[in-house]
Amino acid sequence: MSARGWFSKLGTAVIAIGMLGGGALVAWNVFGQAKAGGECEHSLGCRSFYCIHHAQNGKAQEHGMCTKACGSDGDCMPGTACVALDAEELDDLPPFGKPERACLRVAP
Repeated sequence: MSARGWFSKLGTAVIAIGMLGGGALVAWNVFGQAKAGGECEHSLGCRSFYCIHHAQNGKAQEHGMCTKACGSDGDCMPGTACVALDAEELDDLPPFGKPERACLRVAP
């Protein structure tokens, strides 16, 4: 086999692996991540990439919860409210693009 044929096969294999990897990432993003309100361990486990672990004073937060940015309570899921995030909660989020307010469960 000539060098040209070998590089041609190598290029085809790299493109095929890249396409399969891209398809796997899309499938994981659509089916493998929790929606807002779901439980999470890390920000990668949420479709919004916002996983909050810390509780606010007077707010119930037993496990990590996937959340989303909001402007008012109407933007949030049932059983949650749009609240301003404090320093501990902001530390749970990725370093860039942190929202000022997010939907969190509120203790009755």
